[in-house]
Amino acid sequence: MRLRIGVALAILVVAVAVLAAGPWPHGFRLSDILTGGTPVLPDGSRPAAGSAELAGDATLGAGQHPATLRLACNPAGSGLSAMLTVARFAELAESFDVAGLQGAGHAAPLTGILVSNAAGVRSVRMAAQGAEAHDPDKSVSLTVAGARRGEDPLRGIAIALAQAGTRLTWTQASPRAGNQTLTASFSVSDGDAAALKTALGSCLATPPL
Repeated sequence: MRLRIGVALAILVVAVAVLAAGPWPHGFRLSDILTGGTPVLPDGSRPAAGSAELAGDATLGAGQHPATLRLACNPAGSGLSAMLTVARFAELAESFDVAGLQGAGHAAPLTGILVSNAAGVRSVRMAAQGAEAHDPDKSVSLTVAGARRGEDPLRGIAIALAQAGTRLTWTQASPRAGNQTLTASFSVSDGDAAALKTALGSCLATPPL
């Protein structure tokens, strides 16, 4: 009986060692899953961080301002994130409560992101964190972050944006009742799609468990 138990334990130890050595599909190793570490790609390298920006316009009521959308991939940290920045927002501040979006305690899903292209339409609702720049331009930035485990709502958005011809619309409701809704629009060119594929590739190739 003891011999059988010893053999079974030996087989178990060998199996765990083989699984830990990997690599697993999508670049994961068992050791990464157990320790929460950054996944290793099949070639032995670690996924690289990257970011790319889209240029567009944002409207709030009758006012229109230049806007940028920065998509970022940080495999070792926050994963996927998207940051909307609207220039000269101070001119519109009375119509939108930026301060109400600041602080880690804000969790209301007031952000709507919709992408559409030849493959179809996808939309998500998330909670954004706001920050107002202290400079003469007085821009405002709104950031949403993806999920580190389970289904990531930003992953489908990022995959769609890596295709030329995609259009993204970001609608941001104000936490203050009676305010107008901020709407920003962006279009993806061939060059934008290529830049996004390169910058976000590590996060798109290794979906979280």
